[in-house]
Amino acid sequence: MSSSVNLQAAQLVEQSHDTRRQDVLMLFLASFLGLYFELVVIRYLSTEIRVFAYLKNLALVASFFGIGLGMLVIDPRKTQKKLFQLFTSILFLLSAFAPTLGLTHLPVPGRQYEMFGHQPVFHGSWGVIWLFLGPWIFFAIVPAILYVVVMFFLTLGGLVGGRLTLLPPLQGYGWNLAGSLAGILAFTALSFSSAPPAVWLLVGFGAAIPFFFHERLALATFGILICVLAVPSVRNLRSHNYDLGGVSLKQSTIWSPYYRITLFEVPPPEGWPRPPAYLIDVNHDYHQKILDLSADFMAHNFPSAELNREGLPAYSLPYRFAPHPARVLVVGAGTGNDVAAALRNGATHVDAVEIDPTLVKLGRKYHPEHPYDSPYVTVHVNDARAFFKRTQEKYDLIVFGFLDSHTMFSSLSVLRLDDYVYTTESFQEAKNLLAPTGIAVLAFDSGRTAYITDRLFLNLKHAFGKTPVAYYTGYDGAGVVFVEANSNEQHVSEYPEISKELEPHEATATMSTDHWPFLYLESKTIPIPIIGVFVLFLTFSLGMLRRQVPISHLAGPQNIHLFFLGAGFLLLETKAVTELSLLFGSTWIVNAAVIAGFLVMGLLANTVIMFREGSRRFAYVALFALLAIDLFLPYSFFNTLPSATRTIVATIFAALPVFFSGLIFSRAFRDVSRPAEGLGINLMGAVIGGILENTVMVGGTLTLGLLAIFLYSASAIALRSRGDVVTCI
Repeated sequence: MSSSVNLQAAQLVEQSHDTRRQDVLMLFLASFLGLYFELVVIRYLSTEIRVFAYLKNLALVASFFGIGLGMLVIDPRKTQKKLFQLFTSILFLLSAFAPTLGLTHLPVPGRQYEMFGHQPVFHGSWGVIWLFLGPWIFFAIVPAILYVVVMFFLTLGGLVGGRLTLLPPLQGYGWNLAGSLAGILAFTALSFSSAPPAVWLLVGFGAAIPFFFHERLALATFGILICVLAVPSVRNLRSHNYDLGGVSLKQSTIWSPYYRITLFEVPPPEGWPRPPAYLIDVNHDYHQKILDLSADFMAHNFPSAELNREGLPAYSLPYRFAPHPARVLVVGAGTGNDVAAALRNGATHVDAVEIDPTLVKLGRKYHPEHPYDSPYVTVHVNDARAFFKRTQEKYDLIVFGFLDSHTMFSSLSVLRLDDYVYTTESFQEAKNLLAPTGIAVLAFDSGRTAYITDRLFLNLKHAFGKTPVAYYTGYDGAGVVFVEANSNEQHVSEYPEISKELEPHEATATMSTDHWPFLYLESKTIPIPIIGVFVLFLTFSLGMLRRQVPISHLAGPQNIHLFFLGAGFLLLETKAVTELSLLFGSTWIVNAAVIAGFLVMGLLANTVIMFREGSRRFAYVALFALLAIDLFLPYSFFNTLPSATRTIVATIFAALPVFFSGLIFSRAFRDVSRPAEGLGINLMGAVIGGILENTVMVGGTLTLGLLAIFLYSASAIALRSRGDVVTCI
């Protein structure tokens, strides 16, 4: 009898262990889906509906709100079985068919922020009509898309919250962090492999099958969406087409870690064996050309080679100022036109810096002159600022190619990928790399009368200590070339010199620096479209939250404490991503590594609290001390350290605030009675942190640190109201 009872007890224990393992696995998968699809949606939306590329944290904030609300609601009957497949279909089909629906270049009201292809040009009565209807269209469509994003992530948040309630808080939070870390690593690997969106969905929906195994409609929806996105005609949808003589150019689409790249092949002229040119779009916007400017091809003077004839003087212009330079640095080398020009003009060593490895691969494969195969060329797949800091070379000529990036460098930042390349400090670093008689030439497609042109002119003057010589070339529509030299440079007469036109604008131009690096923002203000969308989003979010959960139920001191911790942490994360990019570059791998590192720090802090008591007072003191030091000791200080030491010290300095804030959060989370609600409230705080991030456009990067201190102080005050702030733990 006793043996039978013991056997039954052992079976119950084993069954309990199996159930616990299943709960852990499902929480891990749900957390994986949350962060994985967050990255997928941000990337896909910003590629296909371009307004989300320039206002990138709109989608980030919407995804945080959706996940947080899902954790608070936890209603699988409504979210999983009735709504998820509907909003999943709307979200991904809307993205895939955005060119057909006219959403790719949705016109944006106002001209405070430069967004390529988004400023409508209407004449006569159409201009008046758009003046009144345009803002209404924008402020209707963008919030509607954000609503779809919220509803999609509502389900994923419910999946996480439902499993989180089945485990002890700290154990559940640890597996939540582990799943999130796996999500970012998986999407990073897919980005590195240049996988297209159909593969993104295949991986994501594959991981979601255990949650929808018995939902036939959901499984069918997943399969149909993957197939639709994999169809070549859908994969290659465009908002515009290039044609030559009425014939559309042959095209192919490739996905890089940064862009959706579309390559258009120009047919070879009769009697020539290969294409004379290729056009390259990134994310549906024109980006660059691959041109055959070799002496052999140009000597034929083919009537159809107009692109080549236009390009030859533009790419040869730097060598009018620096004839036959021995050592050349090309920043923004792209597919190789500037590198080929350097070789044609006698360079014996060329350092070619390009951030996107896929553009380099395209240059190697398609450029008719094969500049990247030359023994005189060294290719550096890196960020320009990172290369400036690491190289010890001196150059006779530095060429800044057209570095208009068309995208943001991180989902956590409102900075563009190339903002830091054009600051005054960047130009100073470039100046230090010039030989005594060296020359720097910068080309930009900003136009003769534009605030970006004025800003570049002012930045160069401050960096070099002398007024640059500026020429209006008109290449690629509105090309401007700036020349700075350590000696007296030659002047050219083929293009109008506009230096005298730009000098009077210095008084009103705003200089961009590493503290305020916004090249494409007209002034130190938050653009009206961003303010308007966030006002509408917050109004909608508050109403949606009130319908689902009583606000008074969430307003206890413990939840307020978690709320401010979430807001502070997002600003802390954004600040570190932004500033570390100055040291290690704005590359996708640096961005992914930093975010993954933050999750590891959170996981480590959570593990510490699981096994030790520690001191919450000590964690707050250490956090505030580090944030205060950072205000007066900027990351540029680390440039004075040797390379290996700089990497170690800067990484630790960035990671420690995340670790101490993680200690504070895990200690608070350990005591919550409803873990899903606590983590949901924390994500609601992250929504506010994401919105506050936009204040960096006004006050610069220093604002992030000050706001982080304020928010963490608010979290301490909320804790004090519970009488816990000085409690030893």
